[in-house]
Amino acid sequence: MPFIRIETNHDFSSEVIHYVITQITEQFHIIKGYPQSMILVVVNTKVNVAFGGDYEKPAAVVQVMNGRMPVEITTKLTEILSDILLAKFNVPANRMYIFFQEDTKMHLVGWNRTTFEQILGADDLADVEAARKESTAAKKTAIEYNRSDNRNE
Repeated sequence: MPFIRIETNHDFSSEVIHYVITQITEQFHIIKGYPQSMILVVVNTKVNVAFGGDYEKPAAVVQVMNGRMPVEITTKLTEILSDILLAKFNVPANRMYIFFQEDTKMHLVGWNRTTFEQILGADDLADVEAARKESTAAKKTAIEYNRSDNRNE
């Protein structure tokens, strides 16, 4: 359920915008591991964005919403987003803010005519992560049990 919105004060060709969207989707997929089909990127150009009151120089505001995002993830995403926006939108890192927001309540995110609470079977992301860890541990225990049971035959 990752969502990235970029707003910048300059205009760019559709090819450049497409490249930025593709690169951000790919990098978010690599860093967070989500399927690319679940990553939503929005780019708005020619928006009234001024950094320090200056409308002329390239500037941007970026909003990233997702589930848990530890400091290692936000640090890496800040570097990558800054590099992409400098390379393609000519926005220096000191002329943008990147805001990260964690969506941990699954009933607050809708997709495919339902909410993630219904899809994942839990409302709090911590409960979902705990259930995944428990399931992984149970599977690992079952595999180890089957291996030891086969050795005893």
